[in-house]
Formats: sequence, C-alpha cells, structure tokens
Amino acid sequence: MRNTLKAFKAKALARPDVRREYDGLKEEFELLDEILKARTEAGLTQADLATRIGTTQSAVARLESSMGKHSPSIGTLRRYASALGYRLQVRLVKKQSPITHKQKKSTGPVDADTLLAKARALRRTPKRVRVTDRLLHSLKGKRHVRVSKKSA
Repeated sequence: MRNTLKAFKAKALARPDVRREYDGLKEEFELLDEILKARTEAGLTQADLATRIGTTQSAVARLESSMGKHSPSIGTLRRYASALGYRLQVRLVKKQSPITHKQKKSTGPVDADTLLAKARALRRTPKRVRVTDRLLHSLKGKRHVRVSKKSA
C-alpha cells in the first residue's frame, strides 16, 4: 500500500498543474508539521492541549487537520504555542523572483571584483557547488565587466 501511495504521488506531481498547487500549499504543510511536532514533543494529547487553551478537543483537531480550510487567528495560534511552551513568531519574507536573461542584460555596471569574489565564494560552498575558472573567465568581455588577475 505504501508503494502505491508513493507511486500515486509521483504520478500526480508529474503534472504541472498538480505540482503548482502542491507547492502552493508547502508553507501550510510546514506550519502544520511544526504544530504537530511541538504537541508530540510536549507529550500532550489533543484533549490535554484543549484544556490548557480553554477550548474543545474537536477544535484542536480541526486546527491540526484542516489548515487550508480553516484559517486560525493569530490569537489562537499564540494560545496554542503558549500552551506548549513556545512563542509564536510571524514574519514576512520577500519572495524571490527568478531572474531572466533579459533582466540580467538590462542591469547597470557590475563591479568585477565583487562579482568574482561572489563567484569564488560559491566555489567554497558546503554543497560542493563549483564554479570553474572557465566560467569565471567567460565573464571577460561582458558589458561593464572587466576581469583582471591580481598577483598573489
């Protein structure tokens, strides 16, 4: 049965429309995972937590199972977090839009030393991302970029 579910998920996520919807729910699933993990680590049942918050077990169950259908208030999430010994933290994070080739060309002058320093820093990333010297030197001749070798 487990393999069937994995196969179904893989097949469904191969469809671009399903993938887009699935990715759109990522943040809600992450929050739900955090909520469930916190309650589990506290060793509390839904009924125990409901008593601490001053609500019913079914209200806690709804909160934990249907985040997409029901949007709890910040006050509710704050009480939930506090009952588990946590503090609620809400942040706005700027979305990063993909930069197109056209946008890259239209930017102003680029400081070559800064660009090379960033590229060299990439070479040392823990994920073993490597930028080859060929790529660094391919920047020569690009608009407003001048690469010069410095003596060591």
